[in-house]
Amino acid sequence: MGAETDEEVTAGAAAGPPLAGTALVIAVTVIALWLGLLAWLAFSADASDVTWSRLLVVLGSVEAVAFAAIGALFGTTVQRQRVADLTARTEAAESRADANATAALNGHRLAAAVQATRAPGGGPGAEQLSADGRSGKDPLLELANRLFPD
Repeated sequence: MGAETDEEVTAGAAAGPPLAGTALVIAVTVIALWLGLLAWLAFSADASDVTWSRLLVVLGSVEAVAFAAIGALFGTTVQRQRVADLTARTEAAESRADANATAALNGHRLAAAVQATRAPGGGPGAEQLSADGRSGKDPLLELANRLFPD
């Protein structure tokens, strides 16, 4: 087993294997056959109408397969680049999501600490923790309660 990550396996499956081996040989052969047939038609300008009609029918069928082969060759290249771009964007988004989750957890912990230490009867010396000398509500406690209600 290789040391591939789940993301690499997913990206490879989405992009599909590169066109190689037998498929590549067939694609290149069909394209070469189509180009050869086009050249033959160009040099057979003096052929009869019946011959031209038959050659054009053959050209049409080879042309359809050749265009499919060209699409396969270029499509795998373009698709692979798109998958690589989307994989990079996904990794960046996951990184931001992890950072945001950590920040949210830290915010919840801070709010719980503020609520525990500044709430009435929240612990020993809770009255002395207030920064302002006014009696009444603690602005930091109010903010923690508003942002993170129980």
